[in-house]
Amino acid sequence: MRIVLAIVIFLCLLAASLPVRGQEPGDLIKLGQGKFNDTCAACHRTNGEGLPDKFPALKGNPFVLGDPAPVVGTVLNGRQGRLGLMPAWKDTFNDREVAAIVSYVRQAWGNQAPPVAPDLVAEIREKKL
Repeated sequence: MRIVLAIVIFLCLLAASLPVRGQEPGDLIKLGQGKFNDTCAACHRTNGEGLPDKFPALKGNPFVLGDPAPVVGTVLNGRQGRLGLMPAWKDTFNDREVAAIVSYVRQAWGNQAPPVAPDLVAEIREKKL
């Protein structure tokens, strides 16, 4: 009986350590690309180069490639800057969708920054950063 219980516990722990379907990094990036193309590309363009003096480029942008918290905060809460206003998306996208968009932007067009976890988005949303 102890061996059976040990095997069951082992299998449960093994299953719990596997990625949840739909949570693999590639799935997150694919979701982010779709959301970006549907929502963000009108301003930042599908090539991430933005429009000079109107919408900032995301391709190679140090802000995008640096600490992900300010990027997530910008997507959630919008931003008023010298180029104009970026709308807030906190009421449009859930934490996974925001993580997907930011992860995509951080890895598209030759960008090489780590992806963002939905947990980070939830933390930033709660803190209202």
